[in-house]
Amino acid sequence: MAAFDDSTDPTLGAACNRLAAFCEALPADALIDRASGLTEADLALILRNLYATRQHVPLEELTLEQAAVRTEETSPAQADTRRSPWARHDG
Repeated sequence: MAAFDDSTDPTLGAACNRLAAFCEALPADALIDRASGLTEADLALILRNLYATRQHVPLEELTLEQAAVRTEETSPAQADTRRSPWARHDG
């Protein structure tokens, strides 16, 4: 399992590392919670996706003014694809 090194949120990184260690120790496809059907494979999938989304994604901090300008720059055609004014500016 991946080692989470989350310098922006050390608490989250440490919690993810503990969950990854817990998940690694489980037998493949072990049932974690009978009521929900949560399995080891579910936890592994969640951790892999969380790790992938946190890699190589530099955080861009915007002020409220910058976010407002970015929202104004969004054309109606882009409005469907951009979920928030803090979304990455690709152009």
